[in-house]
Amino acid sequence: MEICDFCMKQSKKISSGRPHENLIKVDEPRKFNGFKEQDYLCLTCKSKFTHSTSISDLTWTLWMGQG
Repeated sequence: MEICDFCMKQSKKISSGRPHENLIKVDEPRKFNGFKEQDYLCLTCKSKFTHSTSISDLTWTLWMGQG
């Protein structure tokens, strides 16, 4: 399945930014020493993202091969 335009733009964000309007939180946030991660799912195209506050990770990671 192809990703929607909103998810394409979301995957290119290099700074924090907010999730687009069709992304919903999935599960509880994972808390680590000094940062946290939150999974999101797009209601339009079913793409999965992880948002990380770690300075060592990408802010928004699009998980490929879902579905």
